[in-house]
Amino acid sequence: MKRAYLLLAIGSLMTLASCKKDFLDMRPQQSVFTTDVFSSLSTARAAVNGLYSSMQSYSYYGRDAFVIPEVLSDNATRSIKSGNRYTGMNTMTHAATDANVGRMWDQMYRVVINANAVIDNEEKLKGIVAPLDLPELIQLIGEAYAVRALVYADLAKFFSRPLKFTSDGSHLCVPLVLKQPTTVSEVTYPARNTAAEVYAQIDSDLTKALERLPQSGNVIVSGADNAAWFKVRFNRWSTLALKTRVAVYKEDWTTAVATATEVINSGRYTLYPYGSMVPDFRTPGNSEAMFEVVNNTNDNAGTDGLAYLCSQQGYGEVLATRQSMNRQTGATAATFKGLYEAYSGSDVRRQFIALGNRNSIGGETNVPLALKYVNIVNYQENLKILRFSEMYLSRAEALGRLALQNSDAAALANSVADLTLLRNRRDTATISRPLNVTLSGAPPTGSISLPAYLDSVILERRREFALEGQRLFDLNRTKTNYVKISTAGSATSRLIDYNAAPTSFYNRTILPIPNGELAVNTKLIQNPGF
Repeated sequence: MKRAYLLLAIGSLMTLASCKKDFLDMRPQQSVFTTDVFSSLSTARAAVNGLYSSMQSYSYYGRDAFVIPEVLSDNATRSIKSGNRYTGMNTMTHAATDANVGRMWDQMYRVVINANAVIDNEEKLKGIVAPLDLPELIQLIGEAYAVRALVYADLAKFFSRPLKFTSDGSHLCVPLVLKQPTTVSEVTYPARNTAAEVYAQIDSDLTKALERLPQSGNVIVSGADNAAWFKVRFNRWSTLALKTRVAVYKEDWTTAVATATEVINSGRYTLYPYGSMVPDFRTPGNSEAMFEVVNNTNDNAGTDGLAYLCSQQGYGEVLATRQSMNRQTGATAATFKGLYEAYSGSDVRRQFIALGNRNSIGGETNVPLALKYVNIVNYQENLKILRFSEMYLSRAEALGRLALQNSDAAALANSVADLTLLRNRRDTATISRPLNVTLSGAPPTGSISLPAYLDSVILERRREFALEGQRLFDLNRTKTNYVKISTAGSATSRLIDYNAAPTSFYNRTILPIPNGELAVNTKLIQNPGF
């Protein structure tokens, strides 16, 4: 791990160097020693820009962070006509030698190390910049804290069980690397921290970010508020949205309600209209976008990116699932619900997985295509990390779970109002099918129980965030049994039962620690089953 993190540190700082012409004249030792690199506000700007640029990598949000959680879930599968991408994950046989796993781990920690470099130089930079530039500098430091919180939240979801997997969060998560080494002797061999420790650090980073980001929610660029950066840089509202997401994964329902409400009441975002959701979703900086990773004609992952993998004019290898793909039999067959069948015919979101044919000789016909990201003409489709609809769904779930815990009728009514608002915006037929939920006891005809209602909230999350990299994590945190479709139904499906003794398929609902890391750090312990 010492060698691995040293190489990451050197590589990351070289990345920072490439973000600003002034860095090109660095002395060789400055690859590790960062003291001289942060010498002005412009260097801090370049470093923070570098954080966002690093997130665009196909090993992170440029592709893998979207694809892996969908392919490992009941939402997506790989076509029978494919290259060598996601081979093991397609059948839930992936190993610690999987190249996608190693690259993702490296890229995430590269972003962490770059964020550490910005954070560690806060006081030095405060002593350098002019007083008029101080608000922008403080904002940049806040952005670095928010980015680090996001990456650690992602690392925790991909490489560890949810926080509540153990009652005290004592199970292993990922190593916390919080300081940028300035000498070779400072490079450490970090062991895995517990989930409780990692989530405490995420909370701390979010608090520090919110203390530093402008209370207005605006983004300062070159000394002035700049609306063009509002959706592609962390600001107060997108950081609160991230805090909401983290609270849901922690099952901290009170915090989730409070932070989601603050975002909703900000008035800065609106839900897509029913009639224009599909083109609106594909428009950079749209009304629901809260935080996006930029893709444009000159800056994109190209043939390695998400759109090229999904578009039938590109590789076209990722497909959504449908009922006919299931090759489980007997009692387990009922466990599977295809993504296509999750939508009614009047649900506008079904257009994102419309039926079509694989554009490859011998490929599948009449299958749900993955159509959320398909622009390979000019690649001008920003990658959505946080959307406004998540605030309504998170608040609906949090209020519903508080209603269940406390027999709170008012919380339930407010939860149903949130879910109804979103359902009606996405599927106009639901307007004539109102939700009637019984707080306790057997529900009368035409009503559903509160536990069944909470299942419907998770189903709505499946519909809303399909192919956006959230499904596997919702299944893991709610322990919802499912069937994984292998190779579009041409291979045996995999049953994941969270209530049974762990199987090799269950073990693979999280990723292994990469073998390359284990080889250089004996303190690291592998996840069970790998």
